[in-house]
Amino acid sequence: MAYVALYRKWRPKTFPDLVGQEHVSRTLSQAVETGRVGHAYLFSGPRGTGKTSTAKILAKALNCEKGPSTEPCNECESCRRVNDGTSMDVFEIDAASNRGIDEIRDLRETVKFAPANGKYKVYIIDEVHMLTSEAFNALLKTLEEPPERVVFILATTEVHKVPATIQSRCQRYDFKRISVKNIAERLRYVADHSEISADDEALSLIARESAGGMRDALSTLDQCASLAEEKVSVKVVQEVLGLVGHDWVVRILKAVSRKDAAEALKALGELMQEGKDLRQLVGEMIAELRSLMVFQAVGSTEGVELYETSEETLKEGASFFSPDDFAPMLDRLHEALTELRWTSEPRIAVETALLALCRPRAAMMTASPAGTVPVQQGTDSVRIAQLEAKLQALSSALATRSQQVPVITPVIPAGNMPAAGTGAAAAQPSAPVPGGAFKMTDDGKTLWQALLANLMAEEKYKLIGDFLARGQFGGITQGAFRVFMRSPFLVRRLESDDYKQLVESRLALLAGRPMRLVCETAADLTPQAPRPMPKKKKEEKSPIQVKVQKDMEAMTPDERKQMDTAMAVFGSNFVPLPEGENGGTGTVEPEKEAPLPPDDDIPLPTDDDAPLPNEDELPPLPPEE
Repeated sequence: MAYVALYRKWRPKTFPDLVGQEHVSRTLSQAVETGRVGHAYLFSGPRGTGKTSTAKILAKALNCEKGPSTEPCNECESCRRVNDGTSMDVFEIDAASNRGIDEIRDLRETVKFAPANGKYKVYIIDEVHMLTSEAFNALLKTLEEPPERVVFILATTEVHKVPATIQSRCQRYDFKRISVKNIAERLRYVADHSEISADDEALSLIARESAGGMRDALSTLDQCASLAEEKVSVKVVQEVLGLVGHDWVVRILKAVSRKDAAEALKALGELMQEGKDLRQLVGEMIAELRSLMVFQAVGSTEGVELYETSEETLKEGASFFSPDDFAPMLDRLHEALTELRWTSEPRIAVETALLALCRPRAAMMTASPAGTVPVQQGTDSVRIAQLEAKLQALSSALATRSQQVPVITPVIPAGNMPAAGTGAAAAQPSAPVPGGAFKMTDDGKTLWQALLANLMAEEKYKLIGDFLARGQFGGITQGAFRVFMRSPFLVRRLESDDYKQLVESRLALLAGRPMRLVCETAADLTPQAPRPMPKKKKEEKSPIQVKVQKDMEAMTPDERKQMDTAMAVFGSNFVPLPEGENGGTGTVEPEKEAPLPPDDDIPLPTDDDAPLPNEDELPPLPPEE
C-alpha cells in the first residue's frame, strides 16, 4: 500500500477528534442530535485549522447508516465512501478551479435530484471566496431555498471577500488558530502512534513555527521524521525549517547587552557563511526579545505563549536588559525587517541594525538643546529634532550675517509714504518681518526697477511684470521687500504661491540674499500713467483710395449710409475696373435693369458688436496699369 502523509492519515474523523475547535464541534453535535441541521453553513478561519475536516465529519454524521448520529461509525458503506472521496451524495468542489457561472449552473441542475444512497446531499465548496460575482449571484437563490435534504457547506480563509448576501443566508462558524500547547499534545499523540521518536522540545518548536495550523505541523513532523536517523531533535527541526536557532540568537543578544559590536558582527558573519536567512535571524531576535520582555513583566510562563519555554533560560536572558531597553531595540529590529524587503544588500541593513543596538545608551540619545528631554534614536521624533536643530543653526547664521551688513538710512521722501489713516498705515504684516522696520532706500528703489525690468524682459513673465507694475515700492529690510497695491484683491493675487515664489526667487537673485515679499494695501497710490501705444507708421494712400474717399465725402447722408452697409457686408477692398469703350476712368454705370436693392433687402451683419473696419487698415492695392 502506498505511503499516506501524516496530515491525511490523522485527519479528524469524529467531532471529538477536532483539536482546538471545541466551540464548533459542540454546536454541530447538538444540531445533529436535535435535528436542527441548517441548510447552509459558512466555515471561516486560517488554513489548516479543520474547516474541510469538519465539513466531512458533518456529512458523515448526516448520512451514516446508524444515524444521523453525532459520532459517525466510520465503518458503514456511507462513511467509508465519504472518507475515500467516492460518495455519490457528498460533492467536494474546489472554487479556485471551478469559479465560473457555468459550474454553478451545473450545480443548480444537479441539486434538484434526490440523494443516491444516503439521507442528505452535501455540497462542500472549498475556498468559496474565489467564485466570481456572477457565480455568487447564480448561487444566491439556490442557497437561500435549496431543495429538501440538501446541505451547503462553504469554507474560506478570506471571509471578507464573501458577499454579505451570501453570508446572511448561512450559519457562520469562525475557526480560530490552534494553541501551541494543543498542537504539541496532538503531535505527541501522532508520534507515539506512528512509531516516530521525537523530543518534546522538537515538537514544541514545530508547534510554535506552525502558526496555529495543525496541517502544517503534521507536514513538518512528517518531513522531520524522514530526515532524522533515530530521533526527531531540535537540530533536525531547525535544519528542516531553516531556523537560525536559539543558541545563535542568545549569543548575539549577549553581545548587544555588553555593547560588544565586534562579537555581534562576528556571529553575523558566521551565520552568513552557513547560509542562514537574515530575515529569519531578525525575526527570531524579535521573537526572543518579545519573550524576554513579556517574561520580565509577567514573571512566569503561565498563560502566555513565548518563543522560549524554559523559565531558567528566560530569567537569564531577561537579566541582560532593563525594562526600558526592549522598546527601542524592537523598534530598530522592526525597521531592519522592513528594509530587508526591498534592499539589495540585506547584510548591510542587518549590520547597521546591530551596530545601532550595540551603541552605548548615551550614543542612542539625540543631542538636544539645554533644558529639553533627549529623544532616543529609532523614532520619528529623532528626525524632527534634527530638523529643528538645523533650522535653528540656519537662523543663527542668517542673523549673524545681517548684523555684519551695514544698513544705509536715507531721508524718507514724504511723497513716497502713504498718508496716515490709509489702508497701508492700518495694514500690518501677517508675520514678523526679518531685519527690522522697512526703509525707503535708494538700493531698494534700484532693486524695484531691476525687478520690473527683469520680469518684463522675458515674454512668459511679462504678464506678472505688468501686474507688479501697478503697485509701488514700499520699503526694504535686510530680509524683506514691501510692495503697496491698490486693492486687497491685488494683494491676495500677489500673495498666491505661483506669483510670490517667482517674485521672491527673482528678488533673491538680484539682491544676492533671500528676500521675503510683503504685500500691503494702500488705496491712495498715485495711478501709474499708461504706457503709450506704439505709433502706427503713416502709410501713403493709393490713387483709388484717394478717389473713394473724395467720392464718399461728396455723398449725401443716405448714400453714405448705404455705402457703409455695403462695405460692412462685402468689405472695403475696392478694385479698379478697366476703362470702358467710351474712354471712361474705370467706373461703370449701373444698368437700369439691375438697380441697387433697397436698404431693407440688405442683410445686416450677424455680430452687432463687430466694429466697422478702419480704412487705415486697408491692404495695399496693386498699382494701376
